[in-house]
Amino acid sequence: MPPTPTDRDLADLAELVLAVARDLQSPRARADGVPTLTPTETAVIRYLHGHPGASPSAVADATGLQRSNLSTTLRSLEGKGLVERTHDEHDRRAVVLRPTAQAADDIARLRRQWADRLAGALGDDAGGVAEATALLDRLERRLGPRA
Repeated sequence: MPPTPTDRDLADLAELVLAVARDLQSPRARADGVPTLTPTETAVIRYLHGHPGASPSAVADATGLQRSNLSTTLRSLEGKGLVERTHDEHDRRAVVLRPTAQAADDIARLRRQWADRLAGALGDDAGGVAEATALLDRLERRLGPRA
């Protein structure tokens, strides 16, 4: 049985996750032509990328945003051409949200840029990436509020 991590181990992990995230969000790590997003915009577009056709209520619940903050964020994402609001095909009164083709293209380019950056930094020392990814995925799911 592996040893239980100490509070210091867990705090060190959190600090390193933040440092890597800052690096990946820095201007030098941005894919050309991909708009800069706020952390809130990033959370919304990530959720919609995995849940196209979600209602605004579902997005707010999943991201932990207040409805008014979500509304502001959606206007900004629409203005950047990344999100579109349409009516639900089964209930024309209901609104659903979808990432645009531009958003899908931007996400693909950004993910490629991140992969290249991490591959370059790791070089031949890439062992454990799958395990680290699985650990961080579990952490994200357990920390919520994203569904």
